[in-house]
Amino acid sequence: MRKSRIIRLVLMVVVIGALYWKRTRDSSDSKPVENPTAVLKENPLGESTGSSEKPTAVLKENPLGEASPGEKVDVIASESKHTKVRGYDKFTGARLIDDEGNDGDSFQVNLGDRQILLRLYFVDAPEKYLSDRFENQQRRVAEQAREMGGVSPEQIVEVGKAAKLYMERELKGKSFTVYTYWEEVYDGDRYYGFVELEDGSYFGTRLVENGLARIHTKGPGSKEKPVPTPRGDSFHDHRDRLFALERKAQKSDRGAWGL
Repeated sequence: MRKSRIIRLVLMVVVIGALYWKRTRDSSDSKPVENPTAVLKENPLGESTGSSEKPTAVLKENPLGEASPGEKVDVIASESKHTKVRGYDKFTGARLIDDEGNDGDSFQVNLGDRQILLRLYFVDAPEKYLSDRFENQQRRVAEQAREMGGVSPEQIVEVGKAAKLYMERELKGKSFTVYTYWEEVYDGDRYYGFVELEDGSYFGTRLVENGLARIHTKGPGSKEKPVPTPRGDSFHDHRDRLFALERKAQKSDRGAWGL
């Protein structure tokens, strides 16, 4: 029993140490979303090339389960193709890059000729750890816990860990599509965007649907000049759909709503 407790403690220390560098980003990302400071980049990757074909596949069952035994993990290889869609740069064939800093709504992706840290529009997955030093991070976790069912900070952190596992399950070793309008997140280290899964759904939508994220982060553009989604849905229509899916997740006790 004592040996088991020591092992768990060591694992916790390793995880917290690996995520220590991320504290500044966590702190800055906790600013209110009502007046985000976003910078729009002018076509930073040049002109469009390649095809805009979209592959199709069926989503797996049990989204919070473990990856299938023997599942191939293709971390770096990418044959991404770049096109333009409704003002967004669209990258088919994007790949997840395995990184300790990845979490449910923010992760490293390979776009073929470059790597970026992508932050999903509209949704905010809970933090995957609770800082014992930084008050901004503690407040952010407390807010997430309060808004996602009034659970404890410790419980919402477990949801954050589940969101990361779900992200890896859906993206790791697979090809997906990234749409970005090149808006920078507060810290300037990340770019907002959408991730489209092989079945055509947005990954952010799937997080909300499974009770693994709240509807909190900004959408494309601003309140004064909202930008439609890559499919052409208006800012408000897309947000309303997310709220409807959130209510359904609540009634079904999914993710945080079932704690």
